[in-house]
Amino acid sequence: MKLNPSSTSFPKRAELPPIDGAPQGAAWFWGKDDELGRLNLLTPSRVLAAKDLIKKGEIINLDWRVDLPNPPAFGRQAFKHTISPLGEAGFDDLYELNTQSGSQLTKEEIHNSDRCGMQAWAAHGIAGRGILIDYWAYTKSHYDPLTTHRISLHDVKTIAQEKNILFQPGDILFIRSGFVARYSHLSADERAHLGTLQIPEHTFAGVAQTEEMVDFLHDNWFSAVVGDAPAFEAWPPPQERSLHQYLLPRWGVPIGEMWDLEGLAKKCEEEGRWEFFVTSSPANVHGGVGSHANAVAIF
Repeated sequence: MKLNPSSTSFPKRAELPPIDGAPQGAAWFWGKDDELGRLNLLTPSRVLAAKDLIKKGEIINLDWRVDLPNPPAFGRQAFKHTISPLGEAGFDDLYELNTQSGSQLTKEEIHNSDRCGMQAWAAHGIAGRGILIDYWAYTKSHYDPLTTHRISLHDVKTIAQEKNILFQPGDILFIRSGFVARYSHLSADERAHLGTLQIPEHTFAGVAQTEEMVDFLHDNWFSAVVGDAPAFEAWPPPQERSLHQYLLPRWGVPIGEMWDLEGLAKKCEEEGRWEFFVTSSPANVHGGVGSHANAVAIF
């Protein structure tokens, strides 16, 4: 089976045929040598339609400060910034950073192949209709995003209904858990403590890993998903199911993590609409396995 990216109707997860050599539930039906995955859905016609969401030309930055969180989560390397003098010519910035993204490849492919490297997504680019599910505002901040708080499908659908959000193929789904808002109020000692935790010791709010949520994420044919915590899904995931293992390797859905959604949420509330034009330009690193976002929303 090969899908037409411009179609307005796509098969549900329960209707997927098996793919030889692929894990159960794989949905990479864009051609044998495809490296874009669900970014195929960002067709010229969908990008053109999304431009109509630009009414005022106002730009909202979606990148969190590159040096936050500090120390980083999951034992990752900290960002390093050095200013190097060039004599009378001026100065250079030198960055050393971990892109803090997961990989959609096996270990062998990462080391021995550039297939599905970041260059494929960078060459295509990411632009289209973004939609915000502001769960943090919906709960009126009545929970701690630094705990394993699982955002249910029922709540996601309730918020969408209340805000008149209709999902469309190719949408970029944003879910605000409140992590960045909560982190901004931590003391230096509390931030330092988070940096000492091992991977199994971390706890974050995020999307619940239910079968129904897997169906929802698949059947709405989102081109990408974005959250504000170190993991899009609640952490730690249950042993029986990880959304990461569906989104990236099975479906080719980019996962944005630790995006700053605070200004976006404020702007959506001011405008009374939770849809917007969004663009992200991944780093053009041949064979790369992740990238900083380079993302903005435009209203």
